Amino acid sequence: MKKTFACLLIIVSSLWAAQIDTRLYEAENLLSYYDQIEIHLEQNATTDEAIERIKSEKTLLGKLRSLATRGSSIDIEIDLSILEKEEISEQEYMESFELLARAMAERQKLERNQMFIQEKLSYLKKQIEKTTNPLSKNLQLYQLQFAYYKLKQSNDDMLIRGYTILIEDAKKDILEAIARVTFDESFDFVALESELKKIEQKLVAYNLTKEREMLSQDQISNELQDKLKSAQKEKDEKLKALFDAHLIEALSAFQDHNIPKTISLQQTLSSLTEMISSGKTVYQMKLELHDEMVKENTNILGYIVPSFQEFFKSTSIKLSNFLVAPFVVLDETPISAMSLFKAIGIFILGFLVAKLYFWILTWFYKKRKDISMVWLKVIANVGFILILFISLVVAIASIGLSVTNLAVIAGVLSIGLGFALKSVVSSMISGMILLSENYIKIGDYIRINDQLTGKVTDIGLRASVLKTIDNIDIVIPNNELTDNQVVNLTLDNRIRRIYVPFKVGYGADIKQVKSIIVEAVMQSKIKLLREPLKYKPNVWMRHMSDSFIELDLLVWIEGLRPSTPSNLLILIYETLQKNNIDMPYPQLDLHLKNPRILPSFRKQL
Repeated sequence: MKKTFACLLIIVSSLWAAQIDTRLYEAENLLSYYDQIEIHLEQNATTDEAIERIKSEKTLLGKLRSLATRGSSIDIEIDLSILEKEEISEQEYMESFELLARAMAERQKLERNQMFIQEKLSYLKKQIEKTTNPLSKNLQLYQLQFAYYKLKQSNDDMLIRGYTILIEDAKKDILEAIARVTFDESFDFVALESELKKIEQKLVAYNLTKEREMLSQDQISNELQDKLKSAQKEKDEKLKALFDAHLIEALSAFQDHNIPKTISLQQTLSSLTEMISSGKTVYQMKLELHDEMVKENTNILGYIVPSFQEFFKSTSIKLSNFLVAPFVVLDETPISAMSLFKAIGIFILGFLVAKLYFWILTWFYKKRKDISMVWLKVIANVGFILILFISLVVAIASIGLSVTNLAVIAGVLSIGLGFALKSVVSSMISGMILLSENYIKIGDYIRINDQLTGKVTDIGLRASVLKTIDNIDIVIPNNELTDNQVVNLTLDNRIRRIYVPFKVGYGADIKQVKSIIVEAVMQSKIKLLREPLKYKPNVWMRHMSDSFIELDLLVWIEGLRPSTPSNLLILIYETLQKNNIDMPYPQLDLHLKNPRILPSFRKQL
């Protein structure tokens, strides 16, 4: 129900909404209709408010009459009759060229104005259609404004079409006449550019004075404003003169079919156009006209190749300017992308030199095995870090930053990083201690806290690598090796003695046990030392327990052989079994003080 009511309300509102009075701009006799409206306005001028509003409406009516009268008699012309001569001077041709450019600029202005007019028409149409009271005091004003912009839009559209026809014909005349022009290229470009630089310096000085006045007085004096306007105007005049001089040069090159030079000069003309502040549109049209002449009268290949060459040339210049332009200022030093790339390049070069230095020392060690690997790693790591630090300092200095400030920043950062990376720094210092001392070397077998045993395969600045008997690599921070108890099983000599405990019962011949065990070990193929005499295997008695005698087999081995104790125990077991020597197990003798409980005890058992 609500939706139906809303629809009905919209329909009724649209029926009562005011409609645009098309007779104001589409009627056959517009002037007569305007006279009727004016009479009606005179009759309604009863109050002061109405008089003021009607005054505005009469003004609009006058403009409507003017547009309606002028609409049927629009007269535009581009007079290029001077180009009909057999010989055309440079000045005459350039005047005709500028006349055509001004016509093109006027057409562009009209085309842009059409967009603004359409926006206004759209707004006024909405205002008229929103008015539901036909006697609204603003309705007549909106209707007149809408009619005015409608007529202006129609007249401007006729002007645009007229300009387009004339411009196309004039372009043909300009192109045909260029062959009969004698160009004089004796321009003093150096003098023009020098004068332009002087004016720019003058503008810089005036702008600095302007800033000083703004800081001290919060306003600019009239005298300075006049000077700024005069200097800017003078700059524009010099830029326009320089543009015209280069345009003559470009037209002369086009006349001689020197397309590469023509396209190169187009880039110069484009840059000059961007610098002009007043009257820029005419010079943009001159550039556009010249570009059309070149494109339409040059084969595709002859135009595209030089265009690409000039594009790459201009792009490289822009890229070069971008790279050298500062994008940030640090410590009053402008930093550009080029200086940053240079600094990065220096640091990368330093890194490569450091890597090369490290590689050379490693290669030297492989060639000369008599050199200590530990000291070689110390020299290599310290040298690597030193080269990197020097390259960083040189890179920063190449930008122009003060190295002293860098030292201060580095000092502050080192304090913070020292707390944050305490364990890392501790491990690095421990690594330097390990590398400088000779207590732990690569290839040594070590035991840490009687828990971890393995072979040292690498010692770095921060951590070392230990390979266990299970072929597992364990990375251990260096401070673990310096702060804990470490047993180096192969510090000075790789030969060490191991103890293999075993037991025999009471009543066994100890001398016989010792003899057969030593003989079995000597005849076995287990890898251990048997000569000289001090390395000969031996059996010692360790302890006499309640149920057995504890013995130790002592043998000497080289390096770390985890399987040797197991192999020796197997050998001892087989030897004792072979010789019928009992291997005891824990026993307990029970003595009963009351023999009467023995029968009951046996029953329980």
